Parts: sequence; C-alpha cells; structure tokens
Amino acid sequence: MNGKLPVCGIIPAYNARETIAGVVRGVLRHLETVIVADDGSTDGTAEVAREAGADVIVLGGNRGKGNALRVLFAEARRRGFSAVIAIDADGQHDVEDIPSFLQAHLNHPEAILTGSRMVDPCQIPRHRHNSMLVARFFVSLAANQFIEDTQCGFRLYPLSVIESISLLKERYVTETEILMKAGDSGREIRFLPIRAHYPPGLTTHFRSVPDVAAISVYVISYLMVKWAIEGLRPGVVNTYRGAGTGRDVFFLSPQVDRAFEVLTLLTSLPLSMLYGLWYYVARVFSVSAFHSLTKGGTRVGSLLFSVMLLPVLLAFSIVDLIGNRLRVHPDLTTGFVRRHYSNPWHRV
Repeated sequence: MNGKLPVCGIIPAYNARETIAGVVRGVLRHLETVIVADDGSTDGTAEVAREAGADVIVLGGNRGKGNALRVLFAEARRRGFSAVIAIDADGQHDVEDIPSFLQAHLNHPEAILTGSRMVDPCQIPRHRHNSMLVARFFVSLAANQFIEDTQCGFRLYPLSVIESISLLKERYVTETEILMKAGDSGREIRFLPIRAHYPPGLTTHFRSVPDVAAISVYVISYLMVKWAIEGLRPGVVNTYRGAGTGRDVFFLSPQVDRAFEVLTLLTSLPLSMLYGLWYYVARVFSVSAFHSLTKGGTRVGSLLFSVMLLPVLLAFSIVDLIGNRLRVHPDLTTGFVRRHYSNPWHRV
C-alpha cells in the first residue's frame, strides 16, 4: 500500500482533464494507490487519469461529488484499505501535505482529519472566506467540536467511521453531512494546516447559490432536530447514533426531506427563540438541557442570537452581490460575519 499504512488516495473528478494528471502523479509520490471516480466527464478526464497512473472508475452520468465519494469509499474498502485520503481534482491542494496527514493518522487512527486553509486567510478570496466562517460556525455546533475549516475537500477518512454513519445527501452536502454525523456521534475530528492555491481562472463546479443553499438548509434542519432532542433528553450531547436516528428520522425520501428542510428553515427563528427560553427555564430547575451548546464556553443566548441573525446576513449578502455587479462593492457582509460568526468555541 504505502509501506506503512493501508491508506489510498481517492479523487472525485468531473471535467478535470487539465489538472487531473498532475494531481494523480503528485499523490502517487506518497501513496501506492490512487482511485479516481470519473463522474460523467465529457473531456477525457478518465483517459488522462489512467495514463497518469490512477485506477479509474467511470460513472454513468454526472451525479455529483457525494455519489462519487460513496463509490470511492466502497471501492477502497473492497480492496482492503482502512482509510482514504480524499483530494480535489482541480489542483488547489498541495499533495506535499499528504505526509502530515499520514503522520497524524498514525497518532490518531480513529479521527477524521480535515485540511484547514485558515492558516493564511489572506490567500482566500474574501467572499469564499466569509462563507467558510459561517459554515464553520454552524457545522462546529452540530459536530459538538470546533472544526477550523469545514469546507475543505482535502481530508483523511477512516473507513470505519464512514461505515458507522448513513450518507443520505448528495453533491457537496455529503462532505458536510459526514462531519456533522461523525462529530455528533462522538467521533473526533482534527484539522491540519494545509497550503491551498487559487490561481486565476481556477475552474470550480461548486455552484455558489444552489450548493450553498443546499448545505445551509441541511445544516439548519440538522441543528433544529438536534436541539429538540437535547431539550427533550437533558444531558444528551451526541444525538446521532447510526442510520435512522437523529436527523435521519425525517429522511423518508428526497422529496420529503426537501420539504422538511423548507419547513425547518421557515420555523428556525421561532424554534431558536423557543430553545433559548427552554434553556433558561431548565436552568432554573437545575436541568442540563442543550448541553452541547455549553461545551465551547460561549453563552447560549449569544449562539442562538447569531442563529436568529441569519435573515440579516442573507440581506447583507444580497446587497453585496448586487453592489458588486454594479461595481460599488459595499462589503456589508465581512464585518457582520466576523462579529457574529467567527469562532464560538473558546479554543482553537
């Protein structure tokens, strides 16, 4: 395998002909096996990846990153690997960081390891950095632990952890689903500083509006269910206990799940106020409700207030978007995000 650990590299790829060969060759300098899932590419990505030394699985049609990851996890396990390092096909990740992942895996074999680009935020485009901070705020709450960069695709996954959770979501939501369910079931998630490259003209298949919206409504719905369970079961922190538990209860079909996400989005403000009232009433009677909200050391009221400010954040984002197109650049979002959605946990 790699001479030390049963770890392989996995790369979901879609129309990445220009970059995939360099990524594959770079990963092969550190791992003996690289498996690429060609997600319905039309530019010859599969052939280029194969020529570079990867084992390639060609998927029938473009079904998104989530499906490609599930296929790659299953294939890696079928081949006898116990962990995988996932890396993006666009070349933004530095493969020379792989040895750091392998060393950390030796020291923490049961932990998910995720790369963090926050070591040098000045290199991250401003709009992307703002979305990373907001995502970090909410995903960390759902995962019961601080995760410095929740949107980075450069990760090491122990396959035993992946097999302990049920992956139901699609596209880019899957990576967020993994972190929340793993953390909310008591698994450790660690982060490592990595280098990232954002060259001019970098091609991304991440759709800024629909994919951000899909991730956001799922995270909000997850938190609303999680906090309801914590309120009803004082002292409980980990609300996900495998397939069919926690938020999964409401996944009866993709259509029903989307309807549930819309419902929880529309009711998230009154629910957050209810949870806040619930928390303070429980304190009067010395009941430890919403215990996960107190783990980071931040006041519960402050956290819930940030949740209730989401409509304001959305309004600022829309104003900034319109302003940028008019070349005015008001940038209302940056200061607001840094004030209300930075790090709710009193540790890094």
